[in-house]
Order: sequence, then C-alpha cells, then structure tokens
Amino acid sequence: MAANQKNCKTMNGMSITKTTTAEQIQNSRLMTYFVHAFVANNVDALKGMLHDEGVFMGKYSKAKMAGVFYNIFFGTDKGIQMLFNVTINHGVALNKIPGTEVVEIRCSDEGVPVARFGEPANTKKGERVFRFCFRFKEGKIIDIQCPTRFAESLDELTAKN
Repeated sequence: MAANQKNCKTMNGMSITKTTTAEQIQNSRLMTYFVHAFVANNVDALKGMLHDEGVFMGKYSKAKMAGVFYNIFFGTDKGIQMLFNVTINHGVALNKIPGTEVVEIRCSDEGVPVARFGEPANTKKGERVFRFCFRFKEGKIIDIQCPTRFAESLDELTAKN
C-alpha cells in the first residue's frame, strides 16, 4: 500500500481505501495500458501489469491469469482475429468491486461494433464483450473481476434510485 494511501473503517466494518491524486492518475494510466495490451493480444505485457500477490477473478494466480488471457486470444473459440474491430466503453461496477470503473472491450469480426455500454453482444455480428474492473497496489493490478451488474454512469445509477 502506498505511503499516502489510508484505509478508513465505516460503522458497519466496510474498509474504504482512499488514494492520492498521483495514485489515481497512475491507476488510470495502468488501466489504459491494460486495454492496449489486451487489444494487441499481448499476454506478456498483461502478465507484467499483474501484482505477484494478486488473486484474479477470485481464484487465479498471476501465472494462471496469464493463461486465461492466452486462451482468450489464441484459444479455439474465436481467438485472435476477433480483436481487429474493437470499441471501448466505460461504466461503473455494481456487484464486483462496487463503485469502480468498468472497462468494456467490445470485439467483432464484422466491422467496428457500435453499441452503448452494457448492451449484450450482438451474436449476429460475431461480437464478444469483455468487461473488467480492477484493484491496484504498488503500481500494479492486484485484482481483476468481471462484473455482471453495472451502470453506464453514476448519473444513470442516481436516476434509477
């Protein structure tokens, strides 16, 4: 944990991590690098961004998560060719690492996908959608989750309440 990072406890015991402005900038930059490496099918770069102590998707080590990425890119289920046509959207996680930014990577083998954040994949156009949210530690990604509940923005979330 960074020297300026503080953990605060609320009344019901939930731990809230506060980060400095510099850490927020660093984390945003790391998330952008992640997206670029993912779109480039660069497993080595992705593995280099993962913290050695991380537990990814709730169960995977750093090496196993690199294997998951390898299977996404080069596996028999529509691998590497899918990532030529990509759209990136952003939203907010509601169930996995709630409140964090979600990066949606929408890939298609039939032209650049055009869809709003959170819409299901258009299987008629061969789309696949990957949604990731992250936790960071010491300039690395220490957790990656795939949220199943999310909102396009905080405004959308507020309007629903």
